[in-house]
Amino acid sequence: MVHIKLITMVIPTLAVTHTNYIMFNLKKFNTYCFLIICFYLYSSFDLNSQDREVVPSYILKMEKIAEKGNSDVQYNLGLLYSNGEDVEKDIEKAIYWFKRSASQNNVLAQYKLGYIYDNGLGVKKDPDRAYQYYRSAGEKGNADAQYNLGIFYRLGIGVNQNFQESLSWYKLASKQGHIAAQNNLSLLYEEGIATRQDILDAIKFFRCGN
Repeated sequence: MVHIKLITMVIPTLAVTHTNYIMFNLKKFNTYCFLIICFYLYSSFDLNSQDREVVPSYILKMEKIAEKGNSDVQYNLGLLYSNGEDVEKDIEKAIYWFKRSASQNNVLAQYKLGYIYDNGLGVKKDPDRAYQYYRSAGEKGNADAQYNLGIFYRLGIGVNQNFQESLSWYKLASKQGHIAAQNNLSLLYEEGIATRQDILDAIKFFRCGN
């Protein structure tokens, strides 16, 4: 009888204990599920926020100044967008700001646009536009533009072939110490193209460029 009584006392106790154990684990399970859901939602939000472009405050300030017509800031914005510095690379925005700057006769912006259209950087190659921008920059004294004009005239890119013009532009760039222009000028003198054949001048310009 004693054994039966003990069993009848223990069984309910075990049942209650087992039930409490199950309830406790259910609570723990629910907590884990809740934490997992929260982590997933947080991760999703974080990823989405990374997908959105975050423009640094200094660039936003630059854009405000550029909108008011500052050609130097417009040019620098073009550089940032063309190189993808601190912002997502965007050639369309780069060209937009370069054009705004070039329209105010910024020689660096004019050269940069010539280079973009010459090499088809994010746009279709356009030798005619490239020539126009190089010409604008070259006439203002940009040595790189003058050198490229020498190439354009020598090869007839975006303009009729003209060795005399090529020689003239190479000379202008060479006077500013442009090494590639000096080398090309040396070849013209060596071959006697658009000028008298002059080995001494060829050697002189070759030495300057090396």
